[in-house]
Amino acid sequence: MSSRINSLITQNRLLSQARSRTSSGTGMASALAQSSGSDSKTNAILNAVKNSNKGSLKETDESQRQAYTVVKKTAENIKKHAEKLLSWPEKSVEELTDEEKAAYKKDVTDELSALIANYNDMITGMKEAGGNVNTVYLNQMRGYFKNAQKQLEELGITEDSNGKLSLNKEKFANADAAKIKEVLGSKGTFIDDIGKRADNVLSNAETNLAVLNKSLYAGNYTYNQYGSDIFDALLSGSKYNSKS
Repeated sequence: MSSRINSLITQNRLLSQARSRTSSGTGMASALAQSSGSDSKTNAILNAVKNSNKGSLKETDESQRQAYTVVKKTAENIKKHAEKLLSWPEKSVEELTDEEKAAYKKDVTDELSALIANYNDMITGMKEAGGNVNTVYLNQMRGYFKNAQKQLEELGITEDSNGKLSLNKEKFANADAAKIKEVLGSKGTFIDDIGKRADNVLSNAETNLAVLNKSLYAGNYTYNQYGSDIFDALLSGSKYNSKS
């Protein structure tokens, strides 16, 4: 089971790399084909994704499509917010005037609030979509918070039992600008980690949406013990069995 899930994670990383090179569906299909070699079953699935125009989605498929649509949009937004937080300010905090520090803290507060809102919606979407790949990513992101929990909580950023974040703006407003940059705007921080992981989450969502939107398994798409991830099909070539 562990090796199977690791293979799915590798597929997502390859898709992330492909998307950074091209935004076209062909580029992503090519990455999938390269990652699976000459496997005829995988190639058949890729051709079906590109060419299938079958009937309407089942109710379960439509629910998943909606969940993955939310995941895709929020993951894209998280990446953008993380990039801004990591790039600010343009000069070192020590060089900022008091006025510039105040402006920096306000900008970070707005950007961080937007990131948290998207992060929470992404988590909800991933849970609704289900699947072991989403579960792995959710656990990883909770691990990122735990690793930086003390520093984040000092800034007023907390996590609830469902893995959702909240920001105490009053506490954050009283934080030192240099501390904010250290905790939220540096490489290897929580923000950096979730920004990178959001890229893999996005790849997983895009691939599942490609299949769901093309109705690849219209009339036959159900669940198996591993979840609802299309990567199961890419690896095994088999259709889904009833959930045990």
